[in-house]
Amino acid sequence: MAAEHDSCCSRCVTFLITIGLTALFLWLSLRVDEPKCYLDYIYVPALNKTLNSNSTHNKNTTILFALKLTNGNKDKGIQYDDVLLSFRVFESVNLTRPLGNATVQRFYQGHQKKATKHGNFSGGGGNLTAAVAGRMWYRVDYATAVKYKILFWYTKRHRLWGGANVEIGDSGMKVYRKAVRLGGKNPVVIESGASKLSGRYRALLLSLLLPFCGLWV
Repeated sequence: MAAEHDSCCSRCVTFLITIGLTALFLWLSLRVDEPKCYLDYIYVPALNKTLNSNSTHNKNTTILFALKLTNGNKDKGIQYDDVLLSFRVFESVNLTRPLGNATVQRFYQGHQKKATKHGNFSGGGGNLTAAVAGRMWYRVDYATAVKYKILFWYTKRHRLWGGANVEIGDSGMKVYRKAVRLGGKNPVVIESGASKLSGRYRALLLSLLLPFCGLWV
């Protein structure tokens, strides 16, 4: 009887360990981290005060930029929809004026990969300059949707958006060389609008484990 009891306990412990490892594997497989989006570079020739005032550069309405996107997931790829960008200039602390829009074409990004996307657009012929307390500020916002590739299938689309205020210096480029996060916890940044995914995957994990839990009721 003791041997049978030990054997039953051993099977129960083995079963519980198996369920625990399965739950951990499913959680790790389904958990995703949203990508991070940065404004890596921006150049406005018309704002470059080091150029000759009669130079055609100063009459140029083109705005050049580079967007950097990072996928921190170790084993999940990301399929991006078109990334829509809008650029505005601050005319006062609480007032902005549109400069133009740009689009980064949809693309796929492998796990733990970084991508830099260059682009440019015309400021529409309007005035690209304004000053707030003697400083030049642009507002840059983005919006897109992504699907995560987990093993051989994709999740449904999840919307992402964010933005940041960017100070432009006398060179026509942003004052600080470090890439500016378009989303996050910085006070001058709008947090990403991504829906929180963890709760959904916890619910899915629970639904997968409930049948096993019934065996012990």
